[in-house]
Amino acid sequence: MLADGRAVHTVRYQEQLRRAGVDVVLASLERGETVDIQLKKKSVSRSLSYVFVNREIKELVRKINPEIVNPHFASTYGFSVALSKVWKRIPVALHCLGSDILISPGKSIAHRRKVMYALSKTAHVFVDSTYVKSKVQELHRVENYEVIPWGVEPEMLEIIKNKRLIDFTEKRPISILCPRPFNKIYNNLFVLESLAGLIKEKQITITFSSRGDELDKFNNIVSRKFSGDAIEFYDFKPRNEYINFLAGFDIYLSASLSDSSPASLIEAMAAGLYPVVGDIPGVKDWVDRNNASLFNPKDNQSLYNAIYNLLNNSPDISAIIKLNYEKVMANGLFEKNIQQTIQAMEGLLENAG
Repeated sequence: MLADGRAVHTVRYQEQLRRAGVDVVLASLERGETVDIQLKKKSVSRSLSYVFVNREIKELVRKINPEIVNPHFASTYGFSVALSKVWKRIPVALHCLGSDILISPGKSIAHRRKVMYALSKTAHVFVDSTYVKSKVQELHRVENYEVIPWGVEPEMLEIIKNKRLIDFTEKRPISILCPRPFNKIYNNLFVLESLAGLIKEKQITITFSSRGDELDKFNNIVSRKFSGDAIEFYDFKPRNEYINFLAGFDIYLSASLSDSSPASLIEAMAAGLYPVVGDIPGVKDWVDRNNASLFNPKDNQSLYNAIYNLLNNSPDISAIIKLNYEKVMANGLFEKNIQQTIQAMEGLLENAG
């Protein structure tokens, strides 16, 4: 397995595979507590590091002799593995994580070619949404693929059993969780601009993640324009703490401009938070206007109206939250998602002969 050793997705995936009896060796250029083999960075340039590491990957695969090579993220480790040419003798199963397909190819011709080359040298592709699957096919015709989401642990499904489901017209302020990092694509500044009036009127509180490139800019705006504790931030939390943390919120909010079945949305649906989500293609496997409030993530008034309408003309929140819970139970249990992944890999090995 070649993946970002710092990422929560990487650790969860690695741990669940091992629980299922799979022998996993995680190699990464990025340092992380669960990394088994620390790959050597041979350039100060991040992008060039993924080019130069291909020889080390080739030698590592020769020594370990795995049954499958499983890179995560097409434009980084997928490209590294393609350059290493290990696919000539060992099947490669590539995990596409969303932005590597939706954003990277649009950055430049070179980025697009890297992703296309990675896709062309893989025997099987994993994606987490039908939208990303369609975008993969536009880049390169892939015959073998699986659409498998990044689901939730059983503990997350316990939250709703102790959660008091309320009509949003009965409570003030309503607590909103906006867990996406402060990167431009996640549009958190737009959230602040759209909901400033409701925040100042103490109709809502919003808690943001304290990660991302635009955090300092955001903090400056908050300190100038807002007072009190209506806007809060949280640091990274270990998985068990984050699960308990989710229980304290009423609404999940994401204004992302690009997405692919976001794990944070699935987690929120499992935990009984009502989803308010930007109306973009990548979320449509999980939400529509029957089980969420959708808005235009480029229109401030659209988001304001979505929240205002919830506060003043609340739908049957209890019924919607139960519907979302059942949807996650049916399609978003991480243990089952990993079993689907293992079955696909077993099929890949059988076909490889």
